Amino acid sequence: MTTIKIIAVVINPEMYDRFFSKNPALEGCDLISVDNRTLNRGLPVIYNELIARYLSEDCWLLFVHEDFEIKSSLSIVNELDSRHIYGTFGLNFENNSPVPYGRHVCSNKDGSRAVEVGHSISQPVAVQTLDCQSVLVHTQLLRNNPGLRFDENLTFDLYAEDLCIYAKYMLGITSKVFPLIFQHYSHGNLTDRYHSGLLYLAKKYPNVAVAGSCSFIGGRSSELEKYFVYGVGQVQNIHSTSIVKPKMTRCKIRIKHLAAKLFSKIRSRN
Repeated sequence: MTTIKIIAVVINPEMYDRFFSKNPALEGCDLISVDNRTLNRGLPVIYNELIARYLSEDCWLLFVHEDFEIKSSLSIVNELDSRHIYGTFGLNFENNSPVPYGRHVCSNKDGSRAVEVGHSISQPVAVQTLDCQSVLVHTQLLRNNPGLRFDENLTFDLYAEDLCIYAKYMLGITSKVFPLIFQHYSHGNLTDRYHSGLLYLAKKYPNVAVAGSCSFIGGRSSELEKYFVYGVGQVQNIHSTSIVKPKMTRCKIRIKHLAAKLFSKIRSRN
């Protein structure tokens, strides 16, 4: 069995203890936590340090948020091709809309306002970008590609999306979503820091336009915004079919282009 090192940066030890230390689904995995309460360092800096530490080992590195609860076995990782980058939630731009893959529950920190998001998958699916909630990469791929690292100009947003774009456009490496049952206890927020990151990536990749969890990414994003505007419409709780109207949150934007489909139906009726 391939070794899986699960890496989480911690600012809430109680949450980490519940979702990781006491999680029976993670039996056999190496749990690595980094207390970030005092220094509050950017995640790419910490992740790159840990890559350097474990680079000589033959293992998978799973970088996850502390509010990420794995609810099923990670045995599928043994079947994955180590030549790709993986995550549990990602997006493509299909039929003029962002399409999310990797069905999971997204909620507040306390589990309230839970909604199911993303298409269910049974096999890995290639995507344009992965969400920062989880990134899985094998040390062999990192050894073979010394430039494949997290961008330390980013701190807490968009570093996974950047990794996917760099891998695809600079190295020809595909990113994929693999099936896993999990819950992410965060709806997220669009902050000034996030928008600064978008501007940075637009300059870094002036000829790219891809779909992300919260926005289009790259210098040519405006070309895709002609077809779809993030944040339009409501969030549908796929599990209960109820409708909620939250503030601008990541889950709101992650839900599969519901507004676009609604507008399409209205146009077809007219």
